[in-house]
Amino acid sequence: MHFISIRMEKIDLIMQPVQKEMDAFNTLFKRSLHSRIHDFQFLLDFVSEKEGKRIRPLILLLSAKLCGEPTSKTLEYAVILELLHTATLIHDDVIDSTMERRGHDSVNAKFDNKIAVLLGDYILSQAIINGVNTENLQILRILSNLAQELVEGELIQLISSSDILINEERYFEIIRKKTAVLLFSCAEMGALSVNATKEEVKTLRLIGENLGICFQIRDDLFDYFEQGDIGKPTGNDIREGKITLPLIYALNNAPERKTKEMMNIIRKKDFSSDNIHHLISFAKEYHGIEYAENKMNEIKKNILFLLSKFPDSDTKNSMIEMIDYIIERRK
Repeated sequence: MHFISIRMEKIDLIMQPVQKEMDAFNTLFKRSLHSRIHDFQFLLDFVSEKEGKRIRPLILLLSAKLCGEPTSKTLEYAVILELLHTATLIHDDVIDSTMERRGHDSVNAKFDNKIAVLLGDYILSQAIINGVNTENLQILRILSNLAQELVEGELIQLISSSDILINEERYFEIIRKKTAVLLFSCAEMGALSVNATKEEVKTLRLIGENLGICFQIRDDLFDYFEQGDIGKPTGNDIREGKITLPLIYALNNAPERKTKEMMNIIRKKDFSSDNIHHLISFAKEYHGIEYAENKMNEIKKNILFLLSKFPDSDTKNSMIEMIDYIIERRK
């Protein structure tokens, strides 16, 4: 419990330069999950009560603050992106048969898959309506591209063969579409909301993309350790046939005999508890974990270089702290 409180204090410190805006965002987001049709308001309340760390709106607000003063547009864009993100999480839980999210029942576990899919669709439609209400074609274009990229990433991962998925370049293509594009869009829309320069927008896009890549690598690493307070079972990604960076590296760098043995398990989809244990141990033995952690640290250096283009400020310090928070988080 002490460890968790330290993590919460860190995210609170990161939030300080935009605390007023985050409070306003939380109010607006809850309001956006209110329907004029009372029949299913209890479903929206169920979603609204499960507040996460709000990393995405926080990145959007910090990005705006790096370039100017956040406005009502900034809050509006943050709500739109969080609605879209919430909808994708509900759909992802159905696809992955996830029964828990943030230590509580997922929507599909609490109700059922049909309700979860429709509720996700409803929240997505709310994001689209809010996007249209901005009357800003550039914002609509970003949202449309974002939705397409997110779905493409999931589809590529679902239909790709094991041989394709042990290609590191392919792995990064997938996580850019699945995760990085969302943080990319948060940073971009935050900058646009305060009329940032083209150069500032371009720099923040890259910062958001790199933060998203680190976020997904860290998320993937959770699969290789005991569950603890992470909120997802050990080996869950492997069980679903998702081959992530630590295993990809090991498969490409271990002795051929060992690689063939592991690939045989993957191709047969023989994901018994023993075989998952073998695959995890294999990834650790052949330095897959170290490689993934080193990759995050390389990306961190790139983000720090990009942030150096902005003048020193509390907001910039928070963005620097955000990098460490994402890389070091435990759930």
